[in-house]
Amino acid sequence: MDHLALSGAVARTTTQHTANYPPRPVIPSPITIFCPERTTIAPRTVKVKTTSDVFAAIPHLLGFVPHKSFVLIFIGNDPLRPNRSEMIARVSLDDVGQDPAALARHLTRSAMDHPIAAVIGLAVCPSSPEPGSALPYRTELLTLTHEIRQHGLRIDEVGHVPDFTEGATWQSYLAEDRTGRLPDPFATPVAATVVAEGLVTARSRDDLAAVFTPAGPALRARVAPLIFSALEQTRADRTQPDVARERLARAEGAITAATTGTLPAEDHEIADLIATFSVEPFRSAMFNDRSTKALHGVKALTTYLWRVAPEPCASNLAAIAGLHAYMLGGSTIARIAADAGTARLPLLSLLREVLDRQLSPRELKVVAILAGSEARAELDAFGPAEGPQGAEPNEAAAGPCEPIDRLSRN
Repeated sequence: MDHLALSGAVARTTTQHTANYPPRPVIPSPITIFCPERTTIAPRTVKVKTTSDVFAAIPHLLGFVPHKSFVLIFIGNDPLRPNRSEMIARVSLDDVGQDPAALARHLTRSAMDHPIAAVIGLAVCPSSPEPGSALPYRTELLTLTHEIRQHGLRIDEVGHVPDFTEGATWQSYLAEDRTGRLPDPFATPVAATVVAEGLVTARSRDDLAAVFTPAGPALRARVAPLIFSALEQTRADRTQPDVARERLARAEGAITAATTGTLPAEDHEIADLIATFSVEPFRSAMFNDRSTKALHGVKALTTYLWRVAPEPCASNLAAIAGLHAYMLGGSTIARIAADAGTARLPLLSLLREVLDRQLSPRELKVVAILAGSEARAELDAFGPAEGPQGAEPNEAAAGPCEPIDRLSRN
């Protein structure tokens, strides 16, 4: 299950309870499609006028084309930005009939933190080949829709589309005579905005997850000795404030370069950065009060370094990438990052707990900034990392990278 918050700066409010509000045949007025997680500098918005246009925007909101999925778009009623997409959620159609009440609670939990006016849903899966057959998953989706309404959310439309292709016909579950045709999803104003930002909408979730594909064994074997050497040097650097600041500056420089698509190419630089992101308190110090652009840079850099890192360094990098993705509102890639981690580490456990509880990205950012500030203060005070971090890790328990960090303790 993937949940992608599309607006992280909306005040907590109470949603109006309109559970029996009748579905509308079309969206009430133009909807503003808003997706800060998919922008690199500043959020952009695009107005769409029809239900078909809203459905065609879904792949670009998620960052990938969903298959065999049920997708919900939550439309806000904030008076400062009315009728704007605030959240999008995706669940596998295999899950919609198992426990509708529990699934509805899970899907709407984050929505309760937003002023939501309405919900629009779309099931994506092949149609039945039999003429005149009922829409697929009709009973399950109508039951789930009923449960969602019990949480005070108005359902404006729930449709079905076989795929995201130009001219694909969608049909409503709420009124079977209500239909429409999708425009080409990759030739819409929303698609043009994504391209203008230099972003790519993956053809599937698996394609999106491909960023967590390990490098070839030859490269990993070549870099491994350099990483182990860099880890030893990084531990020594902890008690030398000037050297520690230089190490942090190198990492910050790499983050800045990553925001423009430039990633480290030299083996020694890759090893040095992996060590910095793996050893406390440097690892926690990399959590900072960053711009959206810089958060993207950290995510891109740590994902890239993950490809060659040994465990448990790789799991730490996956956790850092996932937490930064989540702070951007991107819990789809955060969930993929959590799945990429295999070591039992506090930071990875934190990421999974954040995902399971659907913590507000803004709340996570506050905790992360505090943890980073404490870590940088410790480095400036000459002190070695406290407790288990200050000593050499137990090789049998932790391997070459240290598992303890401030973020998971806060």
